[in-house]
Amino acid sequence: MYCYTYMNQFTCIFNELLLWTHISSEHPIFLKTVATLSEVNLQKDIQDKLDDIHQTFLALYNNVVYLKNDVEGNPNQYFQHIIGIKKLIDEFLRHDDHALSIYPELMTSGVENKAWQELINHIISEQTFMLQLFKDLRQEIR
Repeated sequence: MYCYTYMNQFTCIFNELLLWTHISSEHPIFLKTVATLSEVNLQKDIQDKLDDIHQTFLALYNNVVYLKNDVEGNPNQYFQHIIGIKKLIDEFLRHDDHALSIYPELMTSGVENKAWQELINHIISEQTFMLQLFKDLRQEIR
């Protein structure tokens, strides 16, 4: 976690967004890989939902990179950048909420595999942490 106190600069927000959008985009790939290696049979619709989560967070990551570069290249557009950061955080919150609605569905596969179940619980906990983190950061931006 990069932000230890109230937001005081864009760097802090961008570091958080870059870190957590990247991790969020990798979670579905990791889950599919572990499922395959553990012989957990994921239904096609669940695999499609995981692919969608991956693509959504990957696109958001790319948008964060774009805005970060714009901020560095145009530092005088402060208020425009604040609006852009708010939009990125709002988008993250929507996507994270969606991912958190999908991940519990994975619990129905591999019920007997305790490591699989624990992995899903861990990812749900991590995504829940991210959700709260970005809610807090969003409140700090007025």
